[in-house]
Order: sequence, then C-alpha cells, then structure tokens
Amino acid sequence: MEKNKKMIKRDILDKFRSIEEAESDLLPPKWLASDYFTKLNREEKKECKKAVRELISTGIVENINEPVWNLKLTPKGADLIYE
Repeated sequence: MEKNKKMIKRDILDKFRSIEEAESDLLPPKWLASDYFTKLNREEKKECKKAVRELISTGIVENINEPVWNLKLTPKGADLIYE
C-alpha cells in the first residue's frame, strides 16, 4: 500500500510519541532523512516532502538543522499529540 501525505504525517507524529518522554521534542538525528525517507518509493518521497513542509508551516514541528531534516516538536505539536 502506497503511503499518502496523511499517512506520512501520522508516521512522523507517531515517531515523536514513541520516543522516551524526556527526549520527545526532538526526533533522533537523521531518522527522517536516513531511516524513513530512503524506504519510500518515488511518489511517496514527493508526498513526504509535502507532509514535512505542511507540518512546519502549521507550526506543529520546526526544522532545527536545515537543509537536513532534523525535526523538533513545537509546544503546539506537543499539545496536539499528547492531548
């Protein structure tokens, strides 16, 4: 089953949920670019880029290490996933 943008957003937010609470505001370095993104097919990679941009533009996450994706959960994002 091919992943769409919504599924990719859910995967990213689920990764934040799965991290130990003390470190939950930051994804492991290079997880998104190295572990997750490389396993996607061509179309899914396009959707992943859109999904990350949307998560950033809505204020749920911020990229703290451009141009490499190293995402940090914002307070707004923490409120969303830990409600």
